[in-house]
Amino acid sequence: MTRPGDGERAHRGNGSDSFTPATSEDENARRSIDWDAFSHAFVPMGLRSRAIAVDVSTDRDVYDAGEPVRITVEFRNRLPFPIRLRTDSPNRWTWAVDDVTAASTVPRTVPDRPSAFSFARGERKRFHRTWSQRIRVDEREWVPVESGTHALSARVNRDDAVDRGLIDRTTIEIEDGR
Repeated sequence: MTRPGDGERAHRGNGSDSFTPATSEDENARRSIDWDAFSHAFVPMGLRSRAIAVDVSTDRDVYDAGEPVRITVEFRNRLPFPIRLRTDSPNRWTWAVDDVTAASTVPRTVPDRPSAFSFARGERKRFHRTWSQRIRVDEREWVPVESGTHALSARVNRDDAVDRGLIDRTTIEIEDGR
């Protein structure tokens, strides 16, 4: 008796039946797509940069002097396919207080080589930092900021992040705790 599927087309040429998974030598088994590389190669940079939304927020708008500030940074891919952005260093994003990166004037030792910030379709990446209301001025010294309004920002680590809209800012008020 012959069953449907028996015959030459059911065989893969290696003697296995049609229900056996293909081996790595099978030409069809190698048809997977690296969507990150695909979107990087075929999606224009203007669209890739507009696809990523950047949001920085704090748990409150007003703080007493010396009180820790909780910062949340979120990056979101708005598109239904993966996106990859080149970055200027392996640190894919940065945050700043009053344009002082990571609240420190001390240079960080980061390799001087580009990297990439990759997002799956619709992916959100959320990061949390706590700022002590101090600016680092040397290896062992931190200086408290004055009371008043301070700007917090987060951006993708690229020289053209501002021009491409890959940055967000918010402000907080620090009140003198007298």
